[in-house]
Amino acid sequence: MQSQIIALLVPQGSRKATLLVRRGDGQFALEGIDARVASATRVAANWFRQGPTIVDPTTSEVFGYEVTEVSAA
Repeated sequence: MQSQIIALLVPQGSRKATLLVRRGDGQFALEGIDARVASATRVAANWFRQGPTIVDPTTSEVFGYEVTEVSAA
């Protein structure tokens, strides 16, 4: 299981943000990030969603995901 972001906490006016992450082993952790990165991530989440997987044709290993734009309608 891959790590997954559960929550993004951005205090207003702060330069620091906190991610609540569920790690691959099922444990939870708080990780600090720059608030500017957090804001960009939040904006991107409103415009894009995870799309189809990108698979290495040789090893069949998933190494990424395409993004699909969320329609305005």
